[in-house]
Amino acid sequence: MSAKSQMETLFAYHWHTTERMLACAARLDEAGYRQSPGYGHGSIHDLLFHLLRTDEGWRQALETGRQASSLQPEAFADLASLQVGFGQEQAAWQAFLDGIGDGNLEEDVHLTNWRGDALTMPLWRILQHLVLHGMQHHAELAEMLTLQGQSPGNIDFLFYR
Repeated sequence: MSAKSQMETLFAYHWHTTERMLACAARLDEAGYRQSPGYGHGSIHDLLFHLLRTDEGWRQALETGRQASSLQPEAFADLASLQVGFGQEQAAWQAFLDGIGDGNLEEDVHLTNWRGDALTMPLWRILQHLVLHGMQHHAELAEMLTLQGQSPGNIDFLFYR
């Protein structure tokens, strides 16, 4: 398997797991969906928005050289708008990944992060960061959903097809 294929598989897993979280969240009542555990990024809604904004911000950075997410919380006020946003972001990421060659993954990327800091690192490292960032928050979402009776089940990568 090529390095590009591995990265495409990891991103497919990322989107698949996100879709599972969205499906579980859709079965909650509004109070459960908005309930904050008192730590982390807040409610299930807030955490889903954080994931979307992070995915979009890093993709924008890779495409433009500057990480500045244009997504605003008020534009994603409910689960339905987040579902649309994730669908659009998944398509945008797929287009980005389609344009990468195996050799590009080792190339350094130069960009400015949202704090204004200049960063230089290999493309594969940023892509891997996004998958691992997503997994951290998927695990948090899984716990929050499970506590409300909506477990997404086993989300380990090993069991993803």
